[in-house]
Amino acid sequence: MSLEKPQLRGLHMSQIKKNLVGMLIVSFSAAFAFKVMVVDKRKQRYADFYKTYDAEKQLKIMNDAGLMQSYLPSQKK
Repeated sequence: MSLEKPQLRGLHMSQIKKNLVGMLIVSFSAAFAFKVMVVDKRKQRYADFYKTYDAEKQLKIMNDAGLMQSYLPSQKK
């Protein structure tokens, strides 16, 4: 019964190839998970917000509160 000889030449390159494949799998899965769990939900929240957002109403509220110093609303006659 003889033992298998250890790989002495090219060991570093073979390990780099294995690590590179594993790293690519992990990084692509992390990027996909980030896209699904963070980016898509954030886009949906922005879309939901702007469905009901009224910019004119917000401008009037800020103007009435005195926050808009450089904006003078049109004078009603």
